[in-house]
Amino acid sequence: MCSCAPSSPLKTVSDQESKDEKSNLNERKKLTSARELYELAKIADETIQDRLFLESAMLYEKEDDYFECNEVLRKINSALLSDANYLIYGLLKAKMLNRYHDFLALNTWMSDARLKSLVQSQTHEQRATWINLIIDMNISIGNSESVVQKAYKLTKSLPTNKLQEVNNKIWVLLNHIPLNRLIELDENTTEKNLSGWLQLAIEHRFMSNNNDSRSEKIITWKNKWPRHPAAIIPPVQLTNMYGYEAKTLALLLPMSDSHLTASKTLLDGFLKAYYRALGHGDNVPLVKIYDTTKLPVQKLYPMLLDDGAEMIIGPARNENVQNLLEIPNFTVPVMTLHRGEFKVEKKPQNFFQFGLSALDEMDQIAQRAWLSGKKNVLTIAPEAGWGSRASDHFEKKWLEKGGVITDSVRYSPQVKDFITILKKPLNIDASDERGLELLRYVNSRLKISSRRRQDIDLVVIVSFPSIARQIKPSLDFLYAADLPIYATSHIYNGTQQISLDNDLSGIEFCAMPWTLANQLPRGVSPNKEMHTALKHFYVLGYDAFSVSRHFSKNQQKYPPNPLFAATGVLDLIDDKVKRKTGWAKFKNGKVTPINFPYGSNELTLVPSE
Repeated sequence: MCSCAPSSPLKTVSDQESKDEKSNLNERKKLTSARELYELAKIADETIQDRLFLESAMLYEKEDDYFECNEVLRKINSALLSDANYLIYGLLKAKMLNRYHDFLALNTWMSDARLKSLVQSQTHEQRATWINLIIDMNISIGNSESVVQKAYKLTKSLPTNKLQEVNNKIWVLLNHIPLNRLIELDENTTEKNLSGWLQLAIEHRFMSNNNDSRSEKIITWKNKWPRHPAAIIPPVQLTNMYGYEAKTLALLLPMSDSHLTASKTLLDGFLKAYYRALGHGDNVPLVKIYDTTKLPVQKLYPMLLDDGAEMIIGPARNENVQNLLEIPNFTVPVMTLHRGEFKVEKKPQNFFQFGLSALDEMDQIAQRAWLSGKKNVLTIAPEAGWGSRASDHFEKKWLEKGGVITDSVRYSPQVKDFITILKKPLNIDASDERGLELLRYVNSRLKISSRRRQDIDLVVIVSFPSIARQIKPSLDFLYAADLPIYATSHIYNGTQQISLDNDLSGIEFCAMPWTLANQLPRGVSPNKEMHTALKHFYVLGYDAFSVSRHFSKNQQKYPPNPLFAATGVLDLIDDKVKRKTGWAKFKNGKVTPINFPYGSNELTLVPSE
């Protein structure tokens, strides 16, 4: 009835059932829908009611009605279920928690004593579901490294015919781990087949986009590991080559005065990746560059096709993307250099979006903060533009989770004094006023010490380094040095500046792989003198070339291979390239990566076997 259920009908009814119970069961066999089973369960005898609710929930899940499935699961008294049914119930509940990204509840549930005691009784199909849930949960919270060995061990008991889906998931898991950590894991493991997985993942990072070259390297690995599970049943992402090898590529950029610097920087990054691929023997396309400020993109599109474009990258500006979407369908793949929500009656084919959306990082920050037990958050962000949109997005997500926004500080680019604007949200001004009042009426020699509000659990900062170097010392001065601070990747420009960044000590932030040593096979080095925003344009261009060759027009047929890129781990979800970074921390002016688990006081979401 569903992926976590046995293939045969449930046989849980005792031979000593009453005639009424048997009558109910015979009636059940005639029912075909989840709703009908649910209605029958509501009036059924208590001895059979929970089993009927369970079967109804299973059917709802099969019908992709996850809301109703969840609602029916809430009505089940699981203590009355047999062990076999409890296992089915447990896996179905876990799948629903995973679907709704409630990872705290999922971790608690997968550690349920009765459920854990039944794990060894799982069918092969149920064990595959269990492994997939563990992998999904830990990838979602950035815990890929800690769970890789456990996931591999759990696969040992699976027969060959159940390995395909699990091997796919293990491969996705490995593609979320930085190169240097893969190498360290391989050096420290004593498990031979796990080493095989790790070596395959390491080799994959160095593979070119040349399909012939990739095939040769995979064959070489298979010859070394002929009995390895991934050699017998390879992940589908390896056997299905995804690179869309267009012979001619159109790159659309605004090359006018106001946009020229950003566009040229993006182009530099794009060409860096282009010539690097060329130097490694890849088949690279002919690239033609078009200025979107000279002609409306709707008129430009047919010209691109006449010029032989087999793929289009761009446009880069929001209004140009919206105008391009007036074309109902695209005959060649189009990958924008901007990600947003666009008004369109019907989503066109061959269209997907790529851009360094700060919203992805805000989702990450909200996720981590919630898992760390934070509730009351103070946000500090620019009063307009991308920073304001990012902060608004975080606050909306945080409130949806049940968190509290204690205050929202919006600063202008010209602000010089953060102490003044941070006094009110920290309630320092109120504390000062109380002190002055005491001095007036009690004793002029009274020593007064201001005190900030004590209910703030976390500060979230959206800013570039120069502004953050004003915000953090201001918080310290205002008695908030002990508050944890999370920030987006914009706070670090990839260059260690110990004397300057000492003011940022203690801040933890989303860190793009290009800014951290040895996470990529080959470094990405924008000019050190660039503003942080321009460096982001450079790596956007660099990754745009890689992404254009990574996700094919068949991406919906097979699960796409996550791309460990300069800007983060990239996944194609609903025609948008979503991005997830690692984490790093400023400590005594130096930037150091944070490997999961983040700290002893935070959760390690790796359920026991």
